[in-house]
Amino acid sequence: MHMKDNLINFLYDKKYFINIYDEYIHVFNYQELVSLTSEKIVLKLEEFKLNIMGSELFITKMLPNEILIKGKVSKVEFSYE
Repeated sequence: MHMKDNLINFLYDKKYFINIYDEYIHVFNYQELVSLTSEKIVLKLEEFKLNIMGSELFITKMLPNEILIKGKVSKVEFSYE
């Protein structure tokens, strides 16, 4: 993970952060893991759900408010319910 990105996230004190890298997605301040398959991961954030679609998706790091997902991401969607 990039230490610079983590430091910037800490200093800006936003509600959430979503960082997208080549084969990783880092989400800070998610509330709940709603669904998990190798083709789709759904995370609940304060104001919306984050739908991550692709192939070979899996969680490499999971903390109470931070998650790191690895895989071949083809699409990221926000759904407001």
